[in-house]
Amino acid sequence: MTYVVPDQQVQHGLQLRTPSSVESGASPYSAQTSTVGGQAPFKFVENSLWNRVVEESLDPGNDLEDSSDTSEDGAMIDNSGFALIKHTHPSGRPRHPPMNRLHQLWEIFVSNVDPLTKVVHVPSLRPIIEKAAKSPEVIPRALEALMFAIYGSAVMSLSRGECEQRFAEPRNRLLSQYISATETALSRARVMDTTSIVILQALVIHLTTVRDVYTPRANWTLTGVAVRIAQGMGLERDGKYLGLSPFETEIRRRIWFQLKSHDSRAAELCGLAKYRDPDVGPQRAEWPTNVNDEQLYHSMSELPLHSDRLTDAVFVVTRCEMGKFAATRVAALRQEGKHPSQMNLDHSGKNKEDRESMIQGLEEAIETKHLRYCDPSQPLHFVTMLVARYGLNVARFLMHHPRNWGNFEQTPLGERQKIWEICLKLIEQQVMLQTNPSIKQFAWNAPWYRQWHAFIHVLDILRADPEVIDVNRAWRLIGETYDNNPEMIEDMRKPVHAAVGHLCLKAYEDREVLLRSRGVPVSSLPSFIARLCHQRDSARARRQKRNANNSHIASSTDIIGTNTCQLSGGIIADDADILLDLAHNSPQTSSGLSQDPVSDGTNPFMSPNDFNGPSLDNMEMDGLDTFLAADYIVDDMTLDPIDWSKLDDWLAHVT
Repeated sequence: MTYVVPDQQVQHGLQLRTPSSVESGASPYSAQTSTVGGQAPFKFVENSLWNRVVEESLDPGNDLEDSSDTSEDGAMIDNSGFALIKHTHPSGRPRHPPMNRLHQLWEIFVSNVDPLTKVVHVPSLRPIIEKAAKSPEVIPRALEALMFAIYGSAVMSLSRGECEQRFAEPRNRLLSQYISATETALSRARVMDTTSIVILQALVIHLTTVRDVYTPRANWTLTGVAVRIAQGMGLERDGKYLGLSPFETEIRRRIWFQLKSHDSRAAELCGLAKYRDPDVGPQRAEWPTNVNDEQLYHSMSELPLHSDRLTDAVFVVTRCEMGKFAATRVAALRQEGKHPSQMNLDHSGKNKEDRESMIQGLEEAIETKHLRYCDPSQPLHFVTMLVARYGLNVARFLMHHPRNWGNFEQTPLGERQKIWEICLKLIEQQVMLQTNPSIKQFAWNAPWYRQWHAFIHVLDILRADPEVIDVNRAWRLIGETYDNNPEMIEDMRKPVHAAVGHLCLKAYEDREVLLRSRGVPVSSLPSFIARLCHQRDSARARRQKRNANNSHIASSTDIIGTNTCQLSGGIIADDADILLDLAHNSPQTSSGLSQDPVSDGTNPFMSPNDFNGPSLDNMEMDGLDTFLAADYIVDDMTLDPIDWSKLDDWLAHVT
């Protein structure tokens, strides 16, 4: 049976068909896998053995596959899919918000999230959302999952103050509710077995919502699931080679490259190679077309020509311009037999002048094709300009990455000053992306793309040289970064937050020592330093209390020695006292890390002689929900810069 939004056979949205059935006008928003109008849903198969199986499953007379695919709660709900990722089971259908809030969340999504993602076609989806809102009890499961993903992403895009003002509820409570509801809806829609583009859209939007909530490793793993689902539907091949309509082909391109972009960044945040599977081959998915949504419609016979002017997809196509640059490089390096871990600008076999020329060519292409048409008074144009120039500075940073220096003192002063200025510019642009009032609606997107290597390099230089040029500017930008991102203090489940926090304290302590040695009055601590100090001191007190209450751990500490009293920044956090309101600020509860700090020489933040804290496997947790089981320590006596060759290995180990 086919379920549709009441009183209307939906004719909008995407259509999944076999390549030969190009005339059907049905929408998958009305049902997940059932046949519509005599046409079967499209399933992508590359194995000849399965061609016959798919033919049988697509037989209009076969109702078994669709027998439980309704919006109602049934006796048979697949518990082996998304529920396994959650470690829970779907407990009934989630509850939609009241109609007025539903419409608010939809409009927030359209304003804040869609312009930077473009994974749904708003003109097609809008009437379906409006109709579904009137009869939520019969919404198909695929559409329901998409709607809850939209609710969650809308809340994610708001600040704490905006949520309180609009909905009179804490942001973290709402975000937690909608993340949980989205996961339940995806589980009910059998996301792990899906061939529905609508369910994939829901999952891709959900990934955007949770990317700053989940741990880096969980993000990367879940993104890999989405990539596999997309590959199973053939999204890595262009729709024109699969006999799909121009409309569907374009939407599939947008989904695929949004997903691949997310996958690349998620891998990077885990310390893994970001360029693992470059899209190659004559039938690979083509880049999204630079056209307005209003130029796309379901019955179109061909796509409009790629526009040389600005469209509502300008952010996406400009980002893809950067992707084209990377893909071309990766393809060339792959032909040279390079490993994915070597596919970065700083591992190129080209000399520095050639690499500078490559960046210059990319900059000219982006300026010529897109940025010269941008009107900074338009929020989408302005954020596109900022992100494009931020991306160019990232490319420059990678080309001059400090890991290439070998010996810090032997690195030419000009090279050190160049990378220092690039890093400060990156942090400055990041601050602008989060604080400029004209692009406030897009501020949510900035933290995901923070260049931690650049931030760490700035702190590392401040620690080694408290009098470096532009030192006041550097500390101002660091303070603004912490002010704009309270989770960097409140959420210590992420090891990079703990490591950066400790480096920050070390650098500030060294600055104060220098000032005091010169008789310069030391001003009161900045608020972010005071909070980090409070967190560190509270963590020490709690650790001492746990050790005192646990004779086994206490005896282990005695055997190791007295170095524990010399710790200046072992950061171990719990939400009871140190992380303040972390319980409210972390909708997705993490189990925390149970391993000790890496003490085998691979941790770039740890000296081999540092105290290696006791295992937490048997430690009394005192009911704590959040606990970071590691110290990220820089030896008090060394001023050597971080060993960049170990950073990625360390991130891969602890995330």
